[in-house]
Amino acid sequence: MEATTQSRRTVNGERVDLLERDTEFARLVRSAEGGRPLDRLWASALKLQRGPWQPSSAPADTRLGYLVLDGLLGRRVVVPERGRSLELLGRGDLFSPWQEDSPSFSNIAWTVIEPTWIAALDENFLSQIRQFPELLEALTERALRRSRRIAVSAAIANTVGVEERLLLLLWQLTELWGRKAQGGAMLPYRLSHQTLADLVGARRPTVTLALRGLTDRGLLQRGSGGEWILTGSPP
Repeated sequence: MEATTQSRRTVNGERVDLLERDTEFARLVRSAEGGRPLDRLWASALKLQRGPWQPSSAPADTRLGYLVLDGLLGRRVVVPERGRSLELLGRGDLFSPWQEDSPSFSNIAWTVIEPTWIAALDENFLSQIRQFPELLEALTERALRRSRRIAVSAAIANTVGVEERLLLLLWQLTELWGRKAQGGAMLPYRLSHQTLADLVGARRPTVTLALRGLTDRGLLQRGSGGEWILTGSPP
C-alpha cells in the first residue's frame, strides 16, 4: 500500500535543463575545448514527496541511474533484530536504486526525507553528452565521492561519545549541502532525532540527550523552521 501511495505522489516526465540545475555541468560545458555548443542539457525529472519510496523497475534506457538535483533521500540498511544504518543522498549524488549487492541477511528501504527532484540519466541524456567526455568524468568522480563519504561516515560512527559523533556528522552534512551563516553554518534539512540516531548508530533517547548537551555547550541550535545551526568552526 505504501508503495502505491508513493507512486501516486511522484510527478513523472517533466523535462529539466541540467545546465540550469547543476552548476558543475554548466562550468564543464563552458570550459570544454573547441567551444562545442550545448545550450541545453535536457533530462526527464521525477519529484518525490516525503515518505517511503519504492523505486519502480529499472527503465530499459536508464543506464546511469538517477542524479539528485535537490532535496534529501535516505537509503536505510536493516539487519533484522541486529542493527541498522542510514545513508543520506543529496544534491549532486548519483545512484541506481535497482542495483543492490547487499548481503542476503539485510533489507534495503528508501525514504524521501525532504521533497526531492531526481533526473533520469537515460539514452537521451547520453546522446546529448557524447561530445563532452568531461561530463562523464564528472559523473564518475561523483560516484567515487559518494564512496569516500561513506568511509568518513564509518569513521564518525566509530568515534567515542554520541555528542562528538553528532557534531562531526552535522558538520559533514553541512559542508556537503549547507551554507555559511552568521557565526557558523546552517544545515537546512529538518532531520529528526530518529534520523540522526540511525546516522550515528545510537538510540533515539540517547541522541535527544546528546543534542541537548551540544545546545548547552553553545555548539548547536535548532532554527524556527527545523533547520540545524552550527556555531563556530568545524571540530
